[in-house]
Amino acid sequence: MKSIIYLLCACLVACLFSTGCKHTIDYEKSSSVQLTTLLQDSLIRYNPQEVEMLLEKAKRQAQDSTEYYYAEAVHSSLLMTRQQEDSAFYYINRCEKFCLRLPELLPIHYLTLGIVENNKASLLENANQPLSAKTAYEKSIQYYQKGNMHKRLPNVYNNLGYVYYTLNDLPMQAYCYRKALFICDSLSLPQIYRYNSYFMLAFCYVQLKNYTQAHYYLNKVYPQKNNMPLYNRYFLLNTFVNFYYYQKKYEESWNYLMKIFDEVAQRKNDMPLEYATLEANYADLSIKLNKDLDKAKDYLQKAKSYFQSIKGIISIYYIMTMELELALKQNDLQTAAHLVQQISHDSTLNVPINYQQRRNEILTEYYKRIGNYHKALEILETQLPIEDSIRSEEHNNYVAELDLRYKNDTTHLKNRIMINNQKNEIKTLQLEVALGTVLILGLIVYFIEYKRRVRKNQQQEFKQHIYEISKLKMQNIREKISPHFLFNVLNNEINQHPESTSEHQRLIRLTRLLRKGLDMSNRFAIPLSEELDFVSNYVALLQDTGKQFTFSLHKQGNIDNIQIPSMMIQIPVENAIKHGFVNLNQTGHIDLIIEEDSQGVHIHIHNNGHKYAPFAPSNNKLESTGTGLRIIYQSIQLLNTHNKQKITFQILPGKEEGTTISIFIPYQYSYEWQ
Repeated sequence: MKSIIYLLCACLVACLFSTGCKHTIDYEKSSSVQLTTLLQDSLIRYNPQEVEMLLEKAKRQAQDSTEYYYAEAVHSSLLMTRQQEDSAFYYINRCEKFCLRLPELLPIHYLTLGIVENNKASLLENANQPLSAKTAYEKSIQYYQKGNMHKRLPNVYNNLGYVYYTLNDLPMQAYCYRKALFICDSLSLPQIYRYNSYFMLAFCYVQLKNYTQAHYYLNKVYPQKNNMPLYNRYFLLNTFVNFYYYQKKYEESWNYLMKIFDEVAQRKNDMPLEYATLEANYADLSIKLNKDLDKAKDYLQKAKSYFQSIKGIISIYYIMTMELELALKQNDLQTAAHLVQQISHDSTLNVPINYQQRRNEILTEYYKRIGNYHKALEILETQLPIEDSIRSEEHNNYVAELDLRYKNDTTHLKNRIMINNQKNEIKTLQLEVALGTVLILGLIVYFIEYKRRVRKNQQQEFKQHIYEISKLKMQNIREKISPHFLFNVLNNEINQHPESTSEHQRLIRLTRLLRKGLDMSNRFAIPLSEELDFVSNYVALLQDTGKQFTFSLHKQGNIDNIQIPSMMIQIPVENAIKHGFVNLNQTGHIDLIIEEDSQGVHIHIHNNGHKYAPFAPSNNKLESTGTGLRIIYQSIQLLNTHNKQKITFQILPGKEEGTTISIFIPYQYSYEWQ
């Protein structure tokens, strides 16, 4: 016990001694620092000429190198707005080297480093290096936290969120914007600090196609549009443009574009990036609405020229896609062919998924126009995995989970601020014994509370890891089911398809089947009626290709709307045809019987072919590996752990020949595992 008391007293003496020996320069009262801070916070984007003169004045007033390099850091922000990136990078390196060679960093040094890291991240983002930009933004956040500059964090989190958008990580994008709002709420910052987060959250929900949430956040800020600076007003109205565009409400999107286009055009020298973006949007909507196509072509050329000058690779990718669409709109196949040749080697690295999807759609249309259906089908095949990953239901669920989790987390940042305030009080009252006693007690209480929270957080993190593992397993299962089936059917069709146009209708039918399979893969559970419709179309397609077998369906009761796992019936039917009817001496027959009782629905799939052992070794290279059945078993196993009543799936070989698949689906069954 005595050793603990001695240790606490030693800590107190060390704290008092170290505090008394330090002397901190008060930069907050410096006229140079006050002027520089005002320029960084208020004027830098909206009056660059005046800002440059005032920055030079701040440098002349600087009392030491710290104040001078702080002004240079803000100067780098000014150069960023003018797209003078090489000069900005020069200032960034100077400021960073100065701060990092100091033996001790003060809050103003952390502020300087936070500004230059934020600007460096923006430069890396423009250079299509999102991972490096992400690292720089995270460093900026760390510097602002160390310097107790918490009110600057929302802006950096908003910037970091956009980097996650370029990385196609929508959940983390939404997390960053909600984190920014959380900080605003914790610090009780004015409403204006929240505007950018509202814009960006609305933008994120537009990408997720959650238009209800997007509209909610847009309406929170729209009434204040006339009181905003031009840049904020531009971003708000341009988000409205995207909001209606992605809903294919092009006239409404056009109306919002017109509300901001002329205003930004008058300031295009000060806002070249924003104006080039609006030019591209103008051209895009003109193509969709089939009006002002000549003007659209001119705007696309101007926008492309600008983004080429700043090496905006992703923007150039999208603009060239629009140029191709415009050429097809004007039936200019020669220009279209030239553009296709230009874009054929474009990299898709860091290109948003929806941009890739748009280009593939236009390329498919181009190859259909010139009669190259083989190439069109090739692009369609590459399109399937892209579309399968776009904005899935898991994203919405994950964003909702993040929303709830971070709404409840209201203590972390406040504790950090409280600790900083306590340190300031200790510096002021360093020689008072009573305060030392309070400090010791406070440290003990804090340590106990900290250990308790650490244990609690570890338990919560463990539960969260278990949930994430389960969710990833389910997502892996869902992603395997549809492609496994689709590629089996596609390979079968290609092997039997002759090089003639007589099979055109069958290809159309196959395409519809592929689209239906893609739709089903996005839903883990589907109504029985949809599964039966899909199986019937699949069987009909195989019979058209010359497969010799018959199929009959017997259904009793009004059970069309009962939910079953997707592909639960199709995969056994496919296996019967592939394995049961090979080299069969009689005509194959599949009998599908569906009955209901008081507990649920019984499904029996019987075939008269060879007995089938799905996971037995086989010398036949054409046989599948049983992937489909493994996926069914894994799906049932995961779902059954969350249900009292269980789904059953049995394979029953006949005595002499044939195989029967017996499935039971309970009425009271949940497909939710969250």
